[in-house]
Amino acid sequence: MENNKDYLSLVLVPPGSKTSKALRIKTRTLKISIAVILIIFITLATTIYINLNSSVQKSKYKDLKIENTIQKQKLQAQNEHLDSLQHELRLLVEKEEEIQAILGETKMRSQRLKKKMRQTAKKKADDFSKAYANITIQIPSQNEQVTEKVDFLVYAMDYSKKNLGRLLDKAQEFKLRFASTPSILPLYGRILSKFGWRKHPIMGKQRMHKGIDIAAWAGAPIRSTADGVIEYAGWSGSFGYVVVIDHSYGFRTIYAHCSQLLIKKGDPIKKGQVIAQVGTTGISTGPHLHYEIRRWRQAVNPLPYIDIDMFTASTQIW
Repeated sequence: MENNKDYLSLVLVPPGSKTSKALRIKTRTLKISIAVILIIFITLATTIYINLNSSVQKSKYKDLKIENTIQKQKLQAQNEHLDSLQHELRLLVEKEEEIQAILGETKMRSQRLKKKMRQTAKKKADDFSKAYANITIQIPSQNEQVTEKVDFLVYAMDYSKKNLGRLLDKAQEFKLRFASTPSILPLYGRILSKFGWRKHPIMGKQRMHKGIDIAAWAGAPIRSTADGVIEYAGWSGSFGYVVVIDHSYGFRTIYAHCSQLLIKKGDPIKKGQVIAQVGTTGISTGPHLHYEIRRWRQAVNPLPYIDIDMFTASTQIW
């Protein structure tokens, strides 16, 4: 005989009806039904959640993939930019070496030595390029490559800045020294008498001619051949009116037989500045300029000092 506790009774009253219907359901059956319904609900909810989560993950993955592609493109662009900078810096290193050789080398007169200078500069630039390229070989990660390349170029740029600064200082020193080096004609005219032993045109005896004589018309402008300071301006016996300029670095120049002096002792003078006019004062046979260069108070031949540039001065004079 079944126990009434094993059943549940449900009374159903249809709308508008005065009668009711009783429905008996086993408690066990009801529990199983509720459990099945819950399982179905949980399964459905889990499926919906997984599908939604999967869609979100797929969207995030897609976004990450796009971002990763963009990052790769940026890294590639940075790499290309760095490689371009490396090429520019390589040319800079090569030019830097050439400048260093020009400023430091004192025997660059032959083509063979000039060729050797260019080869040395190219070798150093090649060594720089190899060191840069070695970064790509040794480091697999593109991010690390970019970082290493940046560090390498920063170091190379810093080194080049210091080296170029040093070369600039040296070039400036050369410029100042060249400004104080006699390097132009003091007067446009024909050279009558050169440096060396000669028969004096008035005394008739063999005497050492310590300069050159340049013929010109009376009153022609005489120019200083280098920067300096007027050491003496006045009368000097057989030289007549004379100008002596101290140029530093051991150089002095003398301009003799002038008709008129346009400066005075102590005046600062620039290369090419007019300092006097041609005359025939002192012991002279006609209007001309006697021009001397003295290095450490010793007379030297002025001809190698006429119309020279800084590099000629650095290789042949200094």
